[in-house]
Amino acid sequence: MVKQGHRRVRQQGVSLIELMVALVIGLFLILGAVTVYNQSRNAYRASEGVARLQETARLAMDVIETDIRMANYWGMSNRAEYIVNRAGPGQAAPADWTAQQQANASRCGAAGSNWMINLDEYVGGSNNAYTLTCAASNYQLASDVVFIRRANETAPQTLDLNRVYLQTSRIQGTMFVPACNNPLSAACIPADYQPPQSASRELEAHVYYVSSQSTLRADVPSLRRKRLANINSGVAGNVVVDEEIAPGVEDLQVRFGIDTDDDTNVDQYVNPGEVPLGARVVSATIWLRIRAEDMDLSHRDETDYQYADMAAAFTPDDNFRRILVSKTIHIRNTRV
Repeated sequence: MVKQGHRRVRQQGVSLIELMVALVIGLFLILGAVTVYNQSRNAYRASEGVARLQETARLAMDVIETDIRMANYWGMSNRAEYIVNRAGPGQAAPADWTAQQQANASRCGAAGSNWMINLDEYVGGSNNAYTLTCAASNYQLASDVVFIRRANETAPQTLDLNRVYLQTSRIQGTMFVPACNNPLSAACIPADYQPPQSASRELEAHVYYVSSQSTLRADVPSLRRKRLANINSGVAGNVVVDEEIAPGVEDLQVRFGIDTDDDTNVDQYVNPGEVPLGARVVSATIWLRIRAEDMDLSHRDETDYQYADMAAAFTPDDNFRRILVSKTIHIRNTRV
């Protein structure tokens, strides 16, 4: 009788070494996936941050560019010297204005400066300082201030009794505060003007400056603008309003291109406040330094920013992203 032996059944599986090798490979794959994800996320955040900076720069530059390009526009005339009731520093304010209106004409400037109605200086500013008497909202030290005077591009449907207007024809103009609302009525506009041979335009007087704070966040700088508003009010806040243009603007610098020989071409560039007597400003170069609202710990800004009339470079050495944009703007209404 043959005795049947027992067959040993071999167990299927992996050894401990094989399992450990598989775990290590898996860990490397997971680490690679996490690294790719983090790099993709950081690249997306960086791209989004730069896009936001560029968007802020476009907004701020578009507002300033439009304003500067239209400086010295007075409606149907581009000759400020032909406009009656304009006045420069130390000159008599318009005699037919009320005492309050005459006082408000100097609002934002020193007494007797006629700051609002100094049409001969259609564009100007101050270099690395805020020198106006209307208080700035947390002015950012060492940034330039730009101011612009011009007429509004659009003819008003009705006249606001609290605003300053220009009535201009092809040969002359008059600055006035209306007594009634109809811009087509001879009773509401200065004498000797007859629409449509003349047209009414609101006087625009703007001041651009950089604030160390924005409206919503005290730790974010911003570009702000003061704007002429209600000339008839005795309350200073109603005469000049202060509004935010774009948060994130950290610095504003400007240099003016001047024409010294009346050929409408730029002969040299000067800082604001240094335009020679008799020269005409025909262009302006604007620099805006834009800073992100929030820090990015994956980024370190060690760039040396040097532009305009800066004597030394600005090196932030922090975790904010920045871009510097500049543009030279030609003023349209400077032909003699």
